Amino acid sequence: MTSEAPTPEEEAAEAATQAFHGLLEISDAASREPNARDWEPEIRRYAADPAALVTVQSVREYATLGLRQEGDSAVDLRVTSVDLAAPEGPSVRITGCYDSQSAQTVNVETGEVVPPGTPPRYVWDITVVQYVAEPREPWLVTTLEPRPDEPC
Repeated sequence: MTSEAPTPEEEAAEAATQAFHGLLEISDAASREPNARDWEPEIRRYAADPAALVTVQSVREYATLGLRQEGDSAVDLRVTSVDLAAPEGPSVRITGCYDSQSAQTVNVETGEVVPPGTPPRYVWDITVVQYVAEPREPWLVTTLEPRPDEPC
């Protein structure tokens, strides 16, 4: 049985999805142990600004406020568009449905769970761009926009 080679658009969608999953994994690890080390270099392997900056700031806020995450974030992804000729570089837009109950924020001192303050499931707008001028032409998450006013 022969399988058709993936199209450039399918390859872009797969690479972008992998970049997002990488960012989510390192963000979860950093949020579980925000004081363990400087997480910024690892976060920047999967994200560029503004998404990288927002993620780094979030981890630093956890450390400052004495919070940590328990559990792993769960996001169902759907690629909504692929533009291989975008001016900023090949780009993939993804809509994620974030399950805010998949992970909990806990006060390190008291062990109390901090209520999420968001709906159980809501939309994340995600943009991933390929940086063709960089070595290895990485796909990096550039936009990670939670939309708690949009349930999914």
